[in-house]
Amino acid sequence: IEELTLPAVPAALPSDLLNNRPDIRQAEQALIAANARIGVARAQYFPTISLTGLFGYASTDLSNLFTGPANIWNFAAPVTAPIFTGGVIRGQIKSAEAIQQQALWRYQQNIQVAFREVEDALIDQGRSREQLAIQSRQIESLRNYARIARLRFDNGYTSYIEVLDAERSLFTAELSQAQTMGILFQALVNLYKAMGGGWIVNADGMTEEGTDSPISARTGN
Repeated sequence: IEELTLPAVPAALPSDLLNNRPDIRQAEQALIAANARIGVARAQYFPTISLTGLFGYASTDLSNLFTGPANIWNFAAPVTAPIFTGGVIRGQIKSAEAIQQQALWRYQQNIQVAFREVEDALIDQGRSREQLAIQSRQIESLRNYARIARLRFDNGYTSYIEVLDAERSLFTAELSQAQTMGILFQALVNLYKAMGGGWIVNADGMTEEGTDSPISARTGN
């Protein structure tokens, strides 16, 4: 743990990074597909015919829309389907719109979850870094105390019990620091996942701004 380097979280990371999340991409594609289904359903209202016939005159198909035996369109009443089977197309459109609304809701929910997960991970890693800073100062003091206790014992000024107590306190503090380090790295993993794969940085010498890269820097080395 002494030689581990703390990965830095760069400042001003853009929220666009969240578009890399698989769940958001999937929800976005579902929304696009749902929108397309609405377009397909509505397109059925739009007859596909030849507008002109021989010599550039209006085609029979075009004329039949208004005056032919089918009388497909009647402007005195709501538009009906060209061979449209009653309100089937309207039903298809409503169904497609309902699917689109559901896809939109899921997309919005995934976005909200993404931002919440990023916030939680940032809070966790921030708290862990603060705790590590406190623990580093505590460990430095305990190491000095253990060193002094050893010197006192070597020179006959105290019993070995004082040395054992000092080393036990140091070990407990270092164990606590290791646990905090584990929490920090888990928070960074969560942040990396929440951002859809993290961010692209130059890893060489990358550390949290204002801190030394190795944890061993707490010893002044």
